[in-house]
Amino acid sequence: MSPISSSCQSLAIALAFAMAVATLLLWNRIPGSRAARTAGRIVLLVGGQLAATAAVLVWINIASGGLIVTWQDLLGNESTRGGVFAGQPGAVALSGSTVPKAAVLTGATPVRQRFRRSMDGFKVTTLTGPGSGITAKVYVWTPPQYAADRRRQFPVLELLHGVWGSPQGWLGPMNVVAHLEAAERSAGVHPFILVVPEVTPIPGHTTPGYNEECSDVPGDAKVGTWLTSDVRTMVLHNFRAEPDPAGWGLMGYSTGGFCAAKLVLQYPDLYRAAVSLSGYYTPDSVELTQDPRLDRVNSPLWLVSHTRTPAVALLMTASDQDRVDPASETAQMVAAARANRLARATQVQSFTAPLGGGHNQSAWEKMLPTAFTWLSQRLTGPT
Repeated sequence: MSPISSSCQSLAIALAFAMAVATLLLWNRIPGSRAARTAGRIVLLVGGQLAATAAVLVWINIASGGLIVTWQDLLGNESTRGGVFAGQPGAVALSGSTVPKAAVLTGATPVRQRFRRSMDGFKVTTLTGPGSGITAKVYVWTPPQYAADRRRQFPVLELLHGVWGSPQGWLGPMNVVAHLEAAERSAGVHPFILVVPEVTPIPGHTTPGYNEECSDVPGDAKVGTWLTSDVRTMVLHNFRAEPDPAGWGLMGYSTGGFCAAKLVLQYPDLYRAAVSLSGYYTPDSVELTQDPRLDRVNSPLWLVSHTRTPAVALLMTASDQDRVDPASETAQMVAAARANRLARATQVQSFTAPLGGGHNQSAWEKMLPTAFTWLSQRLTGPT
């Protein structure tokens, strides 16, 4: 019996109903001393509240598409056990030659920032983007090799969180630093600079149905400019980051996965590869869907179906148990890219995680080993 099964929901409702009936029938029939009767009534009240809460939570979980689909998800399985590294049996097939390096360097006005310490080895700054005018936080982590060799520039991974969500989703629950360092040891992955900006920097525009979805929306906000130009320029002017697009990748989960897929297609002069962890591929927010032009040009599915797409790489990972953004959406993207002769320059691949998990952090963690290895094969290493 899984947390999203009808039997689980029926059992939770039956238990809540039974506790309510038991409270009515036993309230004045509990034997013993006054203290014993008081304790018994407290047990009935607390038990009834817990049972009712459990029934509501099971209903919310099922109605939302199954955020928790296994009991392991509920217990918070955050280990790397079962993670499949790219190149191992059962992993996505990898191919492609090293991307040639071009001499690209930003000519923007230097953006010097002050950083303070944050969690899990990250530093944080509040950036006011000169291109977008947006003020929001950006978290940066540098690998140990960064301090050990001050002559080298390092590739960058820009990590995008989901909605609802915040950068802390990457810093804490996802254990991204631990997974990256494990992948370096086990699969020869590059040491990356990790950059985690706020994906929903506009107050009040932070819900799944109402946010810019990493786009420039005329008359509203330039979140696309904030995430690409402003954040990138700040990183280049404050860290020894590789300036060439061959050294820049994107990775996001849920809405962040949509953003990663969209931005790599829209900004091939800034990014060379992207990974979408349980993302979706057509806009969800009314900020975009209410305008047919914005809806099209910000839809990864429309872009790979109808336009000449650039020479970039996109990996889409999914879980068979994800009811929010199912694996069928990645198959639709792959089919659309194959059908469009103008999209042949773009490498579009999909990977379904072999382990269970719904639309949640536990499932996305299990996708990280493959994601890091795939990105490392498509982006340049330290130079």
